Amino acid sequence: MPEWYLLQEERPFSAAENMARDEYLFRLCHREKIGFFRLYSWKRPTFSFGVSQKISRAINIDFIRKRDCAYVRRITGGKTVLHHREITYSVVSSEAIFFEENDLYKSYMLISNVIIRAFKMIGLEAGLSKRKTTGLAKSNRPCFSFPTPNEIEIKGKKIVGSAQKRDKHALLQHGSIPISMDYDLYAGGSNSRRSFIEANMVTLSELSDKSGDALIEPLVKSFQDFIGEDFKSYEFGKADKNELEEIIQKYHSRDWNFCI
Repeated sequence: MPEWYLLQEERPFSAAENMARDEYLFRLCHREKIGFFRLYSWKRPTFSFGVSQKISRAINIDFIRKRDCAYVRRITGGKTVLHHREITYSVVSSEAIFFEENDLYKSYMLISNVIIRAFKMIGLEAGLSKRKTTGLAKSNRPCFSFPTPNEIEIKGKKIVGSAQKRDKHALLQHGSIPISMDYDLYAGGSNSRRSFIEANMVTLSELSDKSGDALIEPLVKSFQDFIGEDFKSYEFGKADKNELEEIIQKYHSRDWNFCI
């Protein structure tokens, strides 16, 4: 039976290292049947944008630099996200549960239902958006300025922004669950307006008096229940160092971040 590993990383990492760690796990999943559930955070506020986005439209680099924030291009799709005070997750797997008769949409729905169950464990009634977003999905509006169909929302507002990369062998889905949001920072760094974002998203602190950490344990339990086995722990070690460092340098590079 393929093994599942939990990476619950308490130390925050840079934008480049966070994206490199997700990509490295994705590579590991191409070498064997294995799965990872990773929870992590960021050293400083970071704007990540989708692999197919043009950087000048996705983010305002001058604004971001003046506010001592970071930016990085993801290998997944989707729109611009501000990672700051949030829970960030990734699911990385080549395990059959996501591939037997499951395409990108179905695997996305499986992961969404796991996250919805975690919200319900802390008393928040999350569900899937039924809103239509004709034209918006092709725009440069940031991720949380509109919920696309089947994204997770609470009280009609988006609470999770997720993006996926998938091929015939493995998938990587990572996403953002905001604990609170600096709406002016997000709007300024994503070439958007505060009103667009604030009207369509909600944060954990706006919904509950519980701390953001209150969702961590339910997320782990919900995912563990879904895979039907206990997680093993995983830590990056010496064997990972060289390849991981190579990927980190990729995410630092202008060639990658300005490739479109």
